[in-house]
Amino acid sequence: MTSGSLLWTSLGAVGIVAAAGIVAAAIGVSWRAQIACILLAALLGCVVAAWQLARRAEALRRLEAAASRILESSLPGPENAALSPAPAPIPPARELPTELGPLAGTLAGLRDRTRTQLKEVAKKSRNLEALIDAMDEPLLATDSSDRVILYSRSAEAILNVPPGGLLGRPINELFTQAEVLAIHQSAKGGQTRRDRIRIVTPLGKRTFQISAAPVPAAWGEGVFGAVLALRDVTELDHAVQVKTDFVANASHELRTPVAAIRSAAETLESAADDPAMSARLGGMIVAHAARLEEMLRDLLDLSRLESPDVPLVIEPIDLVELERTLRQLSEQACLERSLTLSFDLEDELYGLHTDRKLLTLILRNLVENATKFAYEGTAVRVVGTLVEWERPAGTHGQASPGVVRFEVVDKGIGIPLQQQDRVFERYYQVDSARAGSVVPAWRRGTGLGLAIVKHAVRALHGRCGLTSVWSQGTTVFAELPVLIAVEDVEAEKRAG
Repeated sequence: MTSGSLLWTSLGAVGIVAAAGIVAAAIGVSWRAQIACILLAALLGCVVAAWQLARRAEALRRLEAAASRILESSLPGPENAALSPAPAPIPPARELPTELGPLAGTLAGLRDRTRTQLKEVAKKSRNLEALIDAMDEPLLATDSSDRVILYSRSAEAILNVPPGGLLGRPINELFTQAEVLAIHQSAKGGQTRRDRIRIVTPLGKRTFQISAAPVPAAWGEGVFGAVLALRDVTELDHAVQVKTDFVANASHELRTPVAAIRSAAETLESAADDPAMSARLGGMIVAHAARLEEMLRDLLDLSRLESPDVPLVIEPIDLVELERTLRQLSEQACLERSLTLSFDLEDELYGLHTDRKLLTLILRNLVENATKFAYEGTAVRVVGTLVEWERPAGTHGQASPGVVRFEVVDKGIGIPLQQQDRVFERYYQVDSARAGSVVPAWRRGTGLGLAIVKHAVRALHGRCGLTSVWSQGTTVFAELPVLIAVEDVEAEKRAG
């Protein structure tokens, strides 16, 4: 209650007492009766004053309770309704003393403004959390105590913690790499840093480009914390390294036959009177020129297959013509090393529909690879089987999907177990010291054959792989989704 209200209440009580004394004197009652009237009036004035004080006190208590609820409350909602009840209603002005009406109106305005601002803050907070969770790149924000206060879902996966397990964790518990902690401290010092760092994740060692930026204090100057953003650049690093290796290996592979051709040509000028030497040097020039031609062919094939949009032409495959083509391409190698090339193709494959150029490219490279590393006098086998196909009932003139597996089997030096995962890489070859006893260095190929096979199989949406036993032989396979035409299969069986 204000001092003005208390004064007017006291004056009212005094007025009641004075009026009672005047009335008692006017009617001529005894002095004792006058005193009794005055006392009774005084008592009545005190009761009125007490009632008014109590009413004001109750009004103030209700207003104080409403103000406390406004201070303590947050947005009502399913996630916090049990913890934070809605603010208590503010008494209307008609239920309050006149002088407290403006205070009630001010509190009501404060309540409405606070709730509106809380709704806006909650909306922005939810939008920010949704935006961060939608990021593929892990992100963490820390406070002045180096503890995580905000993070993305992808950060949980990278750091292998359960949902909600990052909140409040110190940054030095999550990262043990000194480089990560160093750029975090630099960000807390007000600097923006970027670095590439290897981190062990559930997927193995990965390379991340980590960006660290300071978080300024909300009020005043200074830095509150730091934000770390991690971008996985493992594949990019690998691609850059592959490109670097590719250029280096291509330069080396091209330099060797060019140098041999030049040396043989220079020697040929001084050996004009020696027919045997001239013939030998001419043979060397032809052989190394063929190697250059083979390398350029493989480079062009690989460049075409590495394009993300390799055009596919699905058409019927004439397996008889395909077999004739492969025999012609490998005829010279088979004659030189006394190899035999055999084909074992299931009857159902004569209804095969796929991309003819890519299939020929796959089998040509597999056969060439096998003829280089097979032991002399052995056989190289091309095996074709239909591993998946549900023969449609009563369907004529229509092709149905299936999966074909082609295998090229040789009996040769094989591939050591520790190198089998790498032979499909560009320019990777089995240790030349082990292979040299079987294949001369100048005939070992470009090192691109299996890489071409891998990309061609991928373009056909298939898969490839191998099994090999050192010094016993190798089987390389390619499984391809294809179409099989029933009437073509039946026609082939009738012709057979």
